Amino acid sequence: MKSKKIVLCGLFCAFGVLLPQAFHMFGTAAGMTFLPMHIPVLMAGLIIGPVCGLVTGVVSPVLSCLFTGMPAPVKLPFMLFELAAYGLFSGLFSKNSNGVGRVYLSLIGAQIAGRAVNAVCTLAAVYLFHIEKVSVLSVWTAVVSGMPGIVIQLVFIPPLVMAVKKYAKTML
Repeated sequence: MKSKKIVLCGLFCAFGVLLPQAFHMFGTAAGMTFLPMHIPVLMAGLIIGPVCGLVTGVVSPVLSCLFTGMPAPVKLPFMLFELAAYGLFSGLFSKNSNGVGRVYLSLIGAQIAGRAVNAVCTLAAVYLFHIEKVSVLSVWTAVVSGMPGIVIQLVFIPPLVMAVKKYAKTML
C-alpha cells in the first residue's frame, strides 16, 4: 500500500513538471494566468493525503526549475512555500471525507491557505531582505492574474478527484 502511494506521488510530481510545459507553449505568462503547477499538487493532497501533497508541492517546482528554468530561481522560494501549503492543506482538509461537496470545500480552503502563505512569504521578503521591487500588492496582483487558473481548478479538479478516487478505490 505504501509503495503505491509513493508511485502515485512520483506521478503527481512528474505532472507538476510536465503540465506547465504544455501551458508555457503559449508563453510564460500562461503559467501565471492558468496556474498549471497547482493542479497536480492540489490533486495529490486531495487524493493521496497531506504528506504526498506537501512532497509534490516541494519537489515539483524544484525539479521544474532545474530541468526547465521555470519558475525562475528568484520566484522559486515563494512558489515552493505556496505549493507546499496547497498540497498540505488540501490533504488535511479532505482527510477522511468523501463527496464532491467536501472536495470543493477542501479545494477552496487550500486555495485560501496557499495564498495566505504566499502573502506571509512576500511580507517576510519585503521586511527581512528590504526588497523594494516586491510589495504586498503583488499578492493581490497574483490572485487577480491567476483568476482563470483558480476557475479552472474549481471546475476540473473536483470531478477529476472523484473519478480518480472511484477508479483507484482498490489501489489506495
